[in-house]
Amino acid sequence: MNYFYKYCLLILTFILCTEGVDAQKKNVKKTKSSITKIVQLKKKKTKKKKLVKKKYRLNNIDKIIFKDLTQQANTTIQPNKLDTVPEKVVTILSAFKPQLKNAAKISFNTATAQNDTTSLLLHYEIPNQNLSFLYQPVPLVPRTFKSYPTKVLRNLATLKIGYGNYLHQLVDLNSTLIDNHSNTHTVDLKFESSQGVLNLQRTKDVGIKYLSDLNINNNNHIQSQLFYQNTQRYRYGLVEETTTLPISNFEQAFAHVGGAFKWVNTNDKNLFSLISPILKVEHLKGTEHANNTWFEIYNPLSLKFDNNFKFNFDFFYNYNQYQLASGNKINNAILKMDPSIEKIKWNTTIKIGVSPTISNGIYTFTPALFLNKKLKDTSIHVSAGWQTIFKNNNYTSLALINPWLTAPMDMKISTQEKKNVGIEFNASKNLQYGLGLSLNDYKNLPLFDRVINTVQTSQSGLKYQSLFEYRAITIELEGSLRYQFSDKLLFKNNFKYIQFNSIQINDKPWGVSPIEFNSTFNWSPNKKLSLDGGLDYWSGASFSNDNHLPFELSNTLVLNAGFSYQFTRLWKVWAKGENLLDKPYQRWADYPSLGIQLIAGVVYSFHK
Repeated sequence: MNYFYKYCLLILTFILCTEGVDAQKKNVKKTKSSITKIVQLKKKKTKKKKLVKKKYRLNNIDKIIFKDLTQQANTTIQPNKLDTVPEKVVTILSAFKPQLKNAAKISFNTATAQNDTTSLLLHYEIPNQNLSFLYQPVPLVPRTFKSYPTKVLRNLATLKIGYGNYLHQLVDLNSTLIDNHSNTHTVDLKFESSQGVLNLQRTKDVGIKYLSDLNINNNNHIQSQLFYQNTQRYRYGLVEETTTLPISNFEQAFAHVGGAFKWVNTNDKNLFSLISPILKVEHLKGTEHANNTWFEIYNPLSLKFDNNFKFNFDFFYNYNQYQLASGNKINNAILKMDPSIEKIKWNTTIKIGVSPTISNGIYTFTPALFLNKKLKDTSIHVSAGWQTIFKNNNYTSLALINPWLTAPMDMKISTQEKKNVGIEFNASKNLQYGLGLSLNDYKNLPLFDRVINTVQTSQSGLKYQSLFEYRAITIELEGSLRYQFSDKLLFKNNFKYIQFNSIQINDKPWGVSPIEFNSTFNWSPNKKLSLDGGLDYWSGASFSNDNHLPFELSNTLVLNAGFSYQFTRLWKVWAKGENLLDKPYQRWADYPSLGIQLIAGVVYSFHK
């Protein structure tokens, strides 16, 4: 048995050795055959290149394969010669190198930009088919053009109608016409009336207004405004509901007519390019047959020598004639000139000038200084000024402040010597806000107080009188904030605080509110819907009671809101609400306002 196992082991060993030798011979044969095939393939390609007479670049055979083959055979393959035809390569020298810059601002300090003077050499391989393009123009098709012999390019008109509580009615017709000479004409007709809670608490306003912009030539055009306004109210303050007196005893009517004209010069090459004179003429017929006519002309003149230096010479003249109920007349006139030199340097605008003025024959010479400085590397502007403002008071301006004003017994010219400092912040392109402080010295400041006469009040209603304070010194603080996002959202806020440090004649600053704040917003979320609103707050003013003792009104907060929605191109609906808190208030003592007031309507637009 032992010999049998030995013979079997010997035979198995012989078989394994024989198979290993055969496998090695087969691998050598396969390697030789693969080398032979590659050489033959290269010879064929070389012959083909010679026949076509073109030279191409051959890619090298994988280095790993060559390494294995050369270890088992001594065959050497010579590399092909490189193609001598130059490649079509476009070299572009770029002056811009993308880089990652530092933060723009760190702790509100501007970061220093890093200058890059190196250049990048970039190579771009352009295919032959992209080196030239064939352009084939589109054939033109002739069209006919019809010219219409009309001078009207646009004729647009809107009719606004509204109705609300307290029998509030509104009709407003507005029309705009632009002719082929680019002249613009606008006419507005308006009627509004309401009936309050009390018997005499009613109003009626009728007005017409005309606006135009007439082109004289390419550089000059004239803007004009003509208007007529008739306002009718009744003095219902402290009047009993059971009164049997005729309603004409309580009538508070005003008729106001006037016009304004302005010449606009847009020729930048003209030395007197900023000449733009303004002319105004107005006439008011008030209560007790008193009337007022005044005339004003203002002509700013600027001589601009370069972008940083300018000479200003403004001319102002105002004449006012006031006729009292007795027939006597009061004439006031102001002639004022404002020569100044304006210089811009070191981000600072400096304006130095004087204001020689003749007021009712009295000559005064006052300084006019202005400075505006932009702080370096910030968006903050600091300003300061010192000037004297002259105002020729008239019946119109006083009645606009206090609608219950009786015919004034006197009319004077007011002056305001103002010294102010301010600061403005441009936080972003959307948000701007500022704050200003001023010291004012007023002379002949108009104040308003009640006419205390029990018998006269019961027969003709409560009246107010104008009182001119000889001299008053005040400190005023003003603030503003504005936020605008594109043309969709706009917020505007204004704040004013006035403190009287001294008054010589009157006991109190009658009719002046120490604190005033108003805020408005407009929001257009889409093209059809528009929302608007407002908030008004003021502290109570001081008045005299029946015992000639001063008292103050309560503080007032008024909230208003409205909206409009465009249904179609022609139709729009709108609504408006005033005093939405439904709290009656008194801006002037013993004249209570209405509660919540709502009005809504439609607007129809038609054009030709």
